[in-house]
Amino acid sequence: SRPPGALGGGGAAPFRVDEELSGFSLGDIGAKAIAVALQSAGNSKLRELRLGDNSIGNAGAEALAQVLRLPECRLRRLSLRNNDIGDVGGRAIALALTSNAVLEEVDLWGNCLSDDCKRAILSVARCTVFVELDLPCRSPSQLAEGHLSNRMHRILFDWISQVHIGVWAPAAFEGTPDPQDMMFRALAHMDAYILCGGVADRSELQLSGVACTLIAAGLCRGDAFDREEVAAWLAFVTDGACTTDQVLDTADRIREVLGFRLHRPTAYTFLRRYLRWTGWSEESFSLANYLIEIAVTTGLACVFSPQAVAAAAAVLSHQYSAQGVVVPHMPRWKNKLLRCARLDVERELAPCTSELAQLHANLYSGATQFVNQKYTWSRFHGVARIVPNLPFNAQFYARYLEAEWMP
Repeated sequence: SRPPGALGGGGAAPFRVDEELSGFSLGDIGAKAIAVALQSAGNSKLRELRLGDNSIGNAGAEALAQVLRLPECRLRRLSLRNNDIGDVGGRAIALALTSNAVLEEVDLWGNCLSDDCKRAILSVARCTVFVELDLPCRSPSQLAEGHLSNRMHRILFDWISQVHIGVWAPAAFEGTPDPQDMMFRALAHMDAYILCGGVADRSELQLSGVACTLIAAGLCRGDAFDREEVAAWLAFVTDGACTTDQVLDTADRIREVLGFRLHRPTAYTFLRRYLRWTGWSEESFSLANYLIEIAVTTGLACVFSPQAVAAAAAVLSHQYSAQGVVVPHMPRWKNKLLRCARLDVERELAPCTSELAQLHANLYSGATQFVNQKYTWSRFHGVARIVPNLPFNAQFYARYLEAEWMP
């Protein structure tokens, strides 16, 4: 059944636009109707709109782009993933993004955009634009093929996590709007660089890690002073293992190697989105962050998609009310999560939730990783001290999640 106000392949504009309209075969006609509806007073409070998997082409993208150029448009997040938008629609979106200062995130992966069009969009956008999506189901053995064993992966990523909590960081580094987002982007860049064979020797790992951190800080080449200041500090935290110039040069090389892969959403990106639908408290947010961080630092996030890792963390963060992690009641939150994440429960979400629950249990007793120490701090509500007591059976989570599922 369609949500209230949703359209099929055509028809009059809905009176109210639902924020989740993915997978309804809207096409260009439906996208144009949505564009008209967005201009009505009844939809002025809409802040997020998901239109993925709707066969929207250039005409629909142009209509939506016209709305994005209007000063009264207050959308903060727009997902147009997995549609049929080509360069004509992409350039219309690029034009809209030059003036729109309200949008925070736009999803454009899975469309028919050329590399030139992607570059044009990224060069003018005043918000974060995701033009690619990380691929799921990679074998952990690929890490070893990229000159990194699972153990070395844990050590390296744990160290990068420490760098992001470091003291005496430059103002340009500490002033990032969301330090957690920056850290997860740095880790994602490092994983991508390793898996594409960018690390020729293990001696380059630490240098590559700080270079990925510099890239994640979002300092472009025009911010020469801030960029060099942060690079100097990152060289310092390696205890002299590399120089400022080496950090800068390596960052440029990684940027060239990864290209559009630098513009992928992370598990943290999806976690923030999902928790809006499932409900959250400060304690459950810290717990969910802890879970996705251990997934990334241990390499579990190389096996499952970032959506699956984030959704699994959201599910597990709801399971510890008896230990003080109370989440405000959100009616039918599991149904909302499945609609938003659009994951196969049996093949993706349930197995990922099971693996993450087991990882949580394995790391609980006497773990020496920094991530465990970090999440015992009061600022993170001491969630690493929570005693894991959940089942590891994937079928348990499949039944649990599908109990209230209504497509």
